[in-house]
Amino acid sequence: MGFEKRTIKIIVIVVVVLLVIGGLIGLLLALLLPRLYAELEVWPRSNEYSVTQPRIDVISHDPGSWHAWYQRVNNFLREYETSLPETPSRAPCTIHNRRDQHVRTDECERAMRAWAPCTADQFYGYADGKPCVFLRLGHVHYWVPEPYNMSSPLPIPPEMPHHIREAMRYRPAHQHGDFIWVSCEGEFAADKENLGPIQYIPADYPPGFPTSRLHTADRISYHERSMPDRVPGPLVAVYFENPRRGVVINVECRIWTRDILYDRSSRIGRARFELFID
Repeated sequence: MGFEKRTIKIIVIVVVVLLVIGGLIGLLLALLLPRLYAELEVWPRSNEYSVTQPRIDVISHDPGSWHAWYQRVNNFLREYETSLPETPSRAPCTIHNRRDQHVRTDECERAMRAWAPCTADQFYGYADGKPCVFLRLGHVHYWVPEPYNMSSPLPIPPEMPHHIREAMRYRPAHQHGDFIWVSCEGEFAADKENLGPIQYIPADYPPGFPTSRLHTADRISYHERSMPDRVPGPLVAVYFENPRRGVVINVECRIWTRDILYDRSSRIGRARFELFID
C-alpha cells in the first residue's frame, strides 16, 4: 500500500512539473513569437532575387526589360484570379490585359478600376517607368498583432506618417475594423528626394492590411498554423508616380503595430528594395 501511495505521489509530482514547464514554454513562446514573425513581402522579384539586396531594374523604353517585370507580376497575381472578387477585392481579379479580349464580370471590372493603375491593363506601370510594387504579409500564423487605433488611450508614435493618421481618423476601428498599417519611403535623405510621390492602391481604401482577412494565430486553430493559407492574403500596391530616372533609389516599407518595434537591422515587419528606372 505504501509503495502505491509513493508511486501516485511521484506521478502527481511529474505531472505538476510537466504542467509548469509547459506553461513556462508557452509563456516564453507568447513573448517571443510576435517578434519572430510577420514578414513584409515585396513583389515582383527578379530571377536573381536576394532578400538582402532585392532590386527592381526597369528600362521603360525597352519592351524586353519592362515586359519581363510585367510577366513576373502576372505570375505572382495568378493565384488571385477570380471572376467574383470580394468587396473590396484583396487583389486585381485578373492578370489578362484588356487587349487579350478576356471576358470580365461586372464585379471584376469594378475591382480592376479600383486597383488602377496597378493592373494588367496598364502593365502595372512598368511600360511607363512608373512601377507598381505589391506588398503582402507572410508568416502570420503564429502572430497575434496589436493594431494601432486612434480611439485607444495608448499613444500614437510621433513619427507615424500623416496618411496613416488620417486613415485612422476617417475609418475608426469600431466601424471599419482594425488594420495593420503600411508605409513606404526613401531609406535615406537622397532617396526621399528621388522617390517622388507615391500612391497606395486601392486609393479609396486604407493603406494597410485588414486584420479580418489575415490568418493570424488568434483567428485559426492550432493545427492550422503549420498549413498554407487556403486563401491568399490581401495585398497593398504601392504606385511610384514619378521616380527619378537613372539613379538607384533605396526604398523601405514597414508595417505599424504596437507589438513590433521598428529596427532597421531586422526584417521583422519591414522590407527594403532598390528601384532603378532608366
